[in-house]
Amino acid sequence: MAAPQDNWESVRKSRYCRNSPLLDILSEKNKIIIWRTLWIWLAEAEKELGLTQISEDQIAEMKRNVANIDWAFVEQEERRLKHDVMAHNHAFGKVCPNAAGVIHLGATSCFVQDNADLIIQRQSLDHVLRKVAINLDRMATFATANKSVVTVGRTHYQTASLVTVGKRACIWAQELLMAFEQLKTVRDTMRFRGIKGATGTQDSFLTLFAGDHDKVKQLDEAVMKKANFQRKFAISGQTYSRQQDVHLANALATMAAAVKKICLDIRVLQSFGELQEPFEEDQIGSSAMPYKKNPMKSERCCGMARVLMQMPQTALSTLADQGLERTLDDSVCRRITISEGFLDADALLTTLQNIFEGLTVQTERVKQIVDEELPFLAMEKALMFLSEEGVHRQEAHAKIRETALAAKEMQRTKVISIIDILSDPYFEKVRERVVALAADPLNFTGRCQQQVDDFLTQELQPAIQEFMVHNTSHVKLDV
Repeated sequence: MAAPQDNWESVRKSRYCRNSPLLDILSEKNKIIIWRTLWIWLAEAEKELGLTQISEDQIAEMKRNVANIDWAFVEQEERRLKHDVMAHNHAFGKVCPNAAGVIHLGATSCFVQDNADLIIQRQSLDHVLRKVAINLDRMATFATANKSVVTVGRTHYQTASLVTVGKRACIWAQELLMAFEQLKTVRDTMRFRGIKGATGTQDSFLTLFAGDHDKVKQLDEAVMKKANFQRKFAISGQTYSRQQDVHLANALATMAAAVKKICLDIRVLQSFGELQEPFEEDQIGSSAMPYKKNPMKSERCCGMARVLMQMPQTALSTLADQGLERTLDDSVCRRITISEGFLDADALLTTLQNIFEGLTVQTERVKQIVDEELPFLAMEKALMFLSEEGVHRQEAHAKIRETALAAKEMQRTKVISIIDILSDPYFEKVRERVVALAADPLNFTGRCQQQVDDFLTQELQPAIQEFMVHNTSHVKLDV
């Protein structure tokens, strides 16, 4: 028997998602059980609406055998028929001989393929949403712990007004929360394909119900409700609109972009010595430079995000190329991009969670940088105070700019204090007030602490509460 290392295996499965519930959710077994469940739901609904050729015994037989899959027989039939749905139809009929004649009654392949895809997407979204919620919870914990830790703000990657580490973490969390809300909207507004027939006309079902349009509409509605969807497509070709896949791809890509922004910031701040992502006891940062602690986890997230951010382009092309009532060039793209997109998302979120559960603030280095920059940042207060004293704002701005830039040059060779910068008589009226404020850098962070509290209690925590209480990662089908 070949060892696992002898054959190529997806890096998502072998390296990044080894223990992910998605491997079960996206598995062939789960898909086929859902196909069979859809056949059961269809038969139940057809019987409920008056089709006399379907019996309770047939439905009970299908339910007893829903997970009884003869994989060897399926492979044999698919090689012979070159049609996966019919191979599984025959395999289900083989273990349900009494029901074989009513399995798939009136349906086309996309009844099971598309509807099962949607159920699997919803199960996968439930898992991803919970993972995002857990990450938001960890980010909230980090933000709360550091809401009063003053750090240098940076715009254009240059020193800017002071903020707090917790406030910056809330900016990160807000990006991820917005992506979370978009993912949840996609999940909650997802439409079911339902029963539409070969080209979407429902003609086969109209024939079964002797031309009764109301019965066909009720059948479509009944199967949708059994699948626990709130909406369905009123109009379709053979497949549901691939625009719905675009919405999913956009939401996953947006989440990935938010994580990339967060992890790129962490990488930059670790290069400044302000943050340190988790570094395990025996971890090696570099094979050549043993002293290095590279931000490899944040880098991994950025790499995964880069892949996931390309997903919308494939989804858009699939939508645009779906010819007339349907063409089959969508199949391979959807099989690859949707399942692997979910696995990329899971791996990304698992790594991000690990980062925030061990992310540390290098407080001494942070304080050192604040102390170096505070004399210059305090000049913003000087500008406000001078304006209060009646000095023309533009005149004060020009003077502060001249003084600060000269002090920056001096800082190359000596330590500069706030007193040094304010030594010019021009600042005499405001010097004492500015120096007093500079004694506590928190005085320069505005409402950072209050903003952290408000955001976490009013926005983040209410949004994720249900996902922290209930494990909705894999909803079991009721058959």
